[in-house]
Amino acid sequence: MVTRNRINFSEQQAVLLWQQLTARSVLSTEGETLGIIYPGRRSGDSGPDFRDAAIATQLGLTRGDVEIHVRSTDWYGHEHHANAAYNNVVLHVVMWHDCHLPTLLQDGRRVPVLCLAEALRQQPYLLPSRLPCSQILSHIGRQTLEKSLKSAGERRFRQKAARFQSQMLKPALSEITAGQALYRGIMRALGYARNVRPFEELAGRMPLGSIQFAPGLIPKQSLLLGTAGLLPSQRRRKRHGRAEEVRKLEQTWRSVAKAADRMTESEWTFSHIYPNNSPVRRIVAGSYLLERYRENGLAPGILRLVREAPLSNGRRTLETGLAVAAEGYWRNHIDFDVRNATEVPAVLGSSKAGEIAVNVILPFAFSWGRLFGEPELMTKSMGLYNSYPKLADNEITRHVMGQLCLNGSSGLTACGQQGLIHIFRNYCREGKCNECPLLGQA
Repeated sequence: MVTRNRINFSEQQAVLLWQQLTARSVLSTEGETLGIIYPGRRSGDSGPDFRDAAIATQLGLTRGDVEIHVRSTDWYGHEHHANAAYNNVVLHVVMWHDCHLPTLLQDGRRVPVLCLAEALRQQPYLLPSRLPCSQILSHIGRQTLEKSLKSAGERRFRQKAARFQSQMLKPALSEITAGQALYRGIMRALGYARNVRPFEELAGRMPLGSIQFAPGLIPKQSLLLGTAGLLPSQRRRKRHGRAEEVRKLEQTWRSVAKAADRMTESEWTFSHIYPNNSPVRRIVAGSYLLERYRENGLAPGILRLVREAPLSNGRRTLETGLAVAAEGYWRNHIDFDVRNATEVPAVLGSSKAGEIAVNVILPFAFSWGRLFGEPELMTKSMGLYNSYPKLADNEITRHVMGQLCLNGSSGLTACGQQGLIHIFRNYCREGKCNECPLLGQA
């Protein structure tokens, strides 16, 4: 057991050492050989320090989270052993190993420990090392790299379209199954990273066919919020909901509640998300979209939006057709009885509308065109996708840009950003550096 309590060493220094172990083999405190194929990406929330790491073990490739500490006793000192958010941790990396207990997860599984001080003392040749893609610009240049990212972005687009196609064919091809696939995709996108699964669950429990032609916003909102288990009367901390609009939601829900397959509040995540991304506000946004396209149905309305969007500036048309301005109660509330300090102009802004257009609407329209024999719609969808301007960066795009040493992203389009995500999900986190198409260009 190696300890150096008198040495002042920060967790950030341990993080930097961990990242430099890329492509190296190290020994755990129990003598197991671990191959650090991919160290993962820094997490931006309160959970584990690194996500999506790829580590070769004696049992094969392991993928998951990595937690970094200065001392191994910090695992128990920070109570990670009692926190289910750490159950995907596959390696505990520490500078000093001063704990007599094994690293145990909340679900009881044991996690290997890597002591950096011990590994570097026994294997001094380990440092330094960097991912091979960090030098890619010196080999192929930025223009070639952006072209490769565009190709990767098109592959991601076709993969999304293929998934829509498979959903639309279950159990048989019809406008009903196609509409449900679109509705599920939009709901998934409204969930962001933390509420993707409950939004998908909600789309299954309250399917499009049961809600899209319900007359008016109040019936739609009551069906969605009530099925989600998020109306004031359903919450653990009872909310008053004195406003007339909220009273109508509750009253409408009571008339249909017996037939509903309800979720519970515990299935939703409210912590560590921006107030405007509250699942309640996003469900409200979904109800507005359903009401907007009620006359002809969600799928026909969205497909018409794509067909009418000009190739030269289709972004504006698509985002206008998806953005939702805040009205009434939701102009100054982020949840029931929870007011925002200032009025929030939208429950679904143009930035999020752009993400839905790129990730859901255009791949869906492409797959619709393929299945229903509209080649011009396929061409239009791909053209809009390729010309779509850059969206706001997210955790993954920022991470991969840093990994590629791209100091700026001014030359990237939305397609190029999707290429970054494609590379990360299919090569980086899978530990497939040798197969990465970007390196094949070098």
